[in-house]
Amino acid sequence: MNFRAEEKLAAAGKVVSVRLPSANSVVTPQGGQIREAVLHREIAYLLQERATFHAQLSALREEVESSRLQQAHLQTAKSVEVEHLWRELKYREHVISVIYASRSWRIAGMGRGIANLARRILGKKVGVPPVFASQSPSLGAFEVQPIVEVAPPVQTPALERRPKLGRQMLVVSDFLPLYDQQAGGLRLKTLIGLMGEAGWSIVFASVTERAHLPGVLATPEGKKRYEDVLGGIGVNRFLYGLPELDAYLVGMGRDLDWAFLSFPSIVDLVMPMVRTRCPVARIAYDMVDFHGVRMAREATLFGDAGLMEKADRQRDIEVACAKAADVTLAINEDEKQVLLSLAPEAVVDVIPLVFEVPENAPPDLSSREGLLFVGGFWHRPNGDAICWFVERVWPLVRRAEPHAVLRIAGSNPTDEVLALGAQPGVEVLGFVSDIAAELDRHRISIAPLRWGAGAKGKVGQALMHGLPVVATTVGAEGMSLQDGTHILVADDEEAFAACVIQLLRDDALWSRLSANARKHMENSFSTAVIKKLLMEALDG
Repeated sequence: MNFRAEEKLAAAGKVVSVRLPSANSVVTPQGGQIREAVLHREIAYLLQERATFHAQLSALREEVESSRLQQAHLQTAKSVEVEHLWRELKYREHVISVIYASRSWRIAGMGRGIANLARRILGKKVGVPPVFASQSPSLGAFEVQPIVEVAPPVQTPALERRPKLGRQMLVVSDFLPLYDQQAGGLRLKTLIGLMGEAGWSIVFASVTERAHLPGVLATPEGKKRYEDVLGGIGVNRFLYGLPELDAYLVGMGRDLDWAFLSFPSIVDLVMPMVRTRCPVARIAYDMVDFHGVRMAREATLFGDAGLMEKADRQRDIEVACAKAADVTLAINEDEKQVLLSLAPEAVVDVIPLVFEVPENAPPDLSSREGLLFVGGFWHRPNGDAICWFVERVWPLVRRAEPHAVLRIAGSNPTDEVLALGAQPGVEVLGFVSDIAAELDRHRISIAPLRWGAGAKGKVGQALMHGLPVVATTVGAEGMSLQDGTHILVADDEEAFAACVIQLLRDDALWSRLSANARKHMENSFSTAVIKKLLMEALDG
């Protein structure tokens, strides 16, 4: 078996070598202890969630009781919410009971523990030794009776045991990736497409049930549109809600190869199910960005001590997820090193943002005018960024360039963002279906983000299309961009305005930044480059 024999641990600063056990090696109790520790951590999260649901349930029951004399529609809405919380609570209790009673706790634990220990130290994604894999049952053999009040999982035909003709990949996220509204959704959709090209058989699971899907996904037409796109790039089945996901995992058992879990909240929720139902499956935790870092930056900016406490708790959750996963995918090298400093035993690979290379060269300057801001306004840093820019920077730009125009594109604009359209020269476009056309008709893209984490899709997408960007340090981070070579960077309003004005007036600077940035993006963030990194992470 070929694998990396050495990994530099970020915290220790020294090289550690470990020899993996062969299939015939004697298992020590230490492997079982490692596996048990992982499951204990997962149980702790579930118990914490159960306590939260208990508290929410009690509060809602009191609210329903006190609202009996209010309008009937309000009572009905609260009763539905109580029932939803009750089902979620009982389902988690059922998962906990299954973990404690499962034979994978007793049989497969030692094998997985040894494999995970070697994997984390060596940085190598290795499977469970065959001697353990052959002993690891599917959950159908556990014979665990559900708690009386738990609604049974959705009944779907059991998957027939089949020859291993293809690699089986389960991708789980909060809902279908809104690739034309969110940078994270675009990245996930592109990664799924790369998995499909590599020959994986892919099932996509939304933890959000059909009845609770947000926005455009709440309509049958909208859901079908996004399903059709994923179906065209390799997804052969869709699951909605935990009961459907659980039924699928029961049927797969040891036939599932990988579970690709996007965001820490999904790992918290789904990892116990995968570990219990599919004990030999490996789990990839896709951070998307380091949420605890982003929250800490926001707390520092606004001096919010309460938010800083939440950021610390979020960071601890993300570290725990990385320790429990088989491989963690960071969005850039900086966040990988931060994570390794907190969890040196974790296996962390970098899978950055990924972009399609446009077929045509970018239009020249003669057809371009104005500034463009792109950002989905479900993501709070985007609303803060454009409000700060319009209030503090835009007046300075208009004073120097009275005919300059700023257009704001992005789904779900808030009332505060919509109100910016009243400012001179500002247009709020809302959701734009063809963002490439907007990138090709504007002269400058701006990314005035004051907090955030990871890499910024709006920046990478603009640069891949040859559109120069003026950004803050936060907006420019995560993609190895050099100020003055690929991008212009400024953090205070006067400097930011000066960069915008210079780029509006200097054609030679515009052309140099456009060419340099596009070349950099093609060399580092194109689908061909990221496909190789992704396959190394999943197959290495």
